[in-house]
Amino acid sequence: LMILLYIIITIIYAGLILWLADGIKNLKNYELEESVFPEISVIVSARNEEDNLPNLISALENQTYPKDLVKIIIVNDRSTDRTEEILKKYQLQNALFHFITVNETPEEWAPKKWALNCAIEYAKTDIILQTDADCIPHENWIKMMVKPFSNPEIGFVSAPAPLTNNITIIDSLFELDSLAQDAFSAGGFYHGLTFSCTGRNMGFLKQAFNDINGYKGISHFISGDDDLLLHKISGHPSYKTEFVISEQSIVDSPPPPSIEKFIRQRLRFASKGFSYFNIKTSKSLKIILPFLYITNFVSLISIFNFVEFSTFYWIIPWIIKSIADIVITYIFYLRIKREWNLAIALLLSLIHPLYIVIFGIWGPFSTIEWKKDE
Repeated sequence: LMILLYIIITIIYAGLILWLADGIKNLKNYELEESVFPEISVIVSARNEEDNLPNLISALENQTYPKDLVKIIIVNDRSTDRTEEILKKYQLQNALFHFITVNETPEEWAPKKWALNCAIEYAKTDIILQTDADCIPHENWIKMMVKPFSNPEIGFVSAPAPLTNNITIIDSLFELDSLAQDAFSAGGFYHGLTFSCTGRNMGFLKQAFNDINGYKGISHFISGDDDLLLHKISGHPSYKTEFVISEQSIVDSPPPPSIEKFIRQRLRFASKGFSYFNIKTSKSLKIILPFLYITNFVSLISIFNFVEFSTFYWIIPWIIKSIADIVITYIFYLRIKREWNLAIALLLSLIHPLYIVIFGIWGPFSTIEWKKDE
């Protein structure tokens, strides 16, 4: 009976994933044909980013979007390295760049949200794109990200943000893991379901931000400047959301450089796990989030039981889940024109349930701070 229950759970999961995969197949294609170019602001929060800023700034300088319509606003958030010196130099060299310095964070605010809030207040344009200091946007990133805003109903956009250096097997695992999350969210966007997004690659209307009272109600969460904001905007009756799926809308970012930093990052993401149920988020998320956890738990138990008892039927739930995950990531990789690897997908399917179960339990009780001691 137990194994039958496990199989039923993973079959339901597979049905959900394949439904989302169909949504990915049907997401709108945005082309780079000439169009009206609105004024936009790009905001970045930077703390101790002296090593990363030159690459980000170079990528933003090389955007194909008309330079006179872009303002790059970078917040120096209490940095103790050469971040402020670097920002001063670039501001003098290029009128694109503006920087502001945050010397302290109000008690009721998480540091990154306060820094971003300062940038949003400083911005004079209605369209705001957001990325991180260690990111490298595609040269057509701005062009692609502003296109959905030609529809006045769109208040928020998201796009792929892989974590990768394209060097080692671990890099490939990080990339697939990050893009699998993007794939799940992208399928939800198409079907009108709000799951998640990443602050490495997103955009929103300043008017939408103001209409939902910005970060009010979520300002104290150490994480969530991205997905919690998405939920607030998508919950407003005046705004819709869209996922911009294209190889030209991608923002690459390096994976965590060590296991310790990977754990800290995942704990930070998971730290707001219970909060989804205490704030205004979609009903679909409140149902699907625990279901995803249960499915990964079932998959993990199935693997352990298969190893212990060497009985084939115990591995069936893992096989069902893995096939569904393989299909959705393969379709997503096709849409963004990246090379997909079956061996990496199978390896991740073994690792993924373990860390989801561990971080899902550990995260909400952790006290990880943003860039503490970094």
